[in-house]
Amino acid sequence: MHGLELRETNIIQIVTESLARLSHHDNIVVRMKSSLDDEKVWIDREQIGTAFFDLEQNAVEAMPDGGTLTIMLEGDERQVLITLTDSGAGIAEENIPLLFTPFFTTKPVGDGTGLGLPQAFAAIKAHSGNIKIESNAKPTKGPTGTTVRITLPRRQVLQDKQAKFILHEEEGE
Repeated sequence: MHGLELRETNIIQIVTESLARLSHHDNIVVRMKSSLDDEKVWIDREQIGTAFFDLEQNAVEAMPDGGTLTIMLEGDERQVLITLTDSGAGIAEENIPLLFTPFFTTKPVGDGTGLGLPQAFAAIKAHSGNIKIESNAKPTKGPTGTTVRITLPRRQVLQDKQAKFILHEEEGE
């Protein structure tokens, strides 16, 4: 993964563009809701766009018989929270800890590389963000499906390795 190219970006636009890249399925409804007063975040547009696309693609693939993908955007002056919820089959409880492991996949051989989630995780972590996945695969426990919560800071605090600190001692101490 290359270094971050941070630019002020409209987060709604990034989500909309990533959704436009999805292959369309007639039986899947996509709902997007935002309560953001400010849609601007400093992110690497390409990395975060790809992360959203991978997560949306997984959600669509989890709903082969159709369903709903709901994307909620909310936040405050420090961070934005993007929540993706699908009404798919859900993820087996024992697989949740393995989701960010490279090459782990529950898809048939040839259908998935097992790199989408680890790459999304890496991109979000590189932005000092967080990603959390909750899922229910047992209809006896209630509606099945998966919720992915992504938190991204509005601005990055990057450590400049070239920075030099000069300390001045106060007189009289």
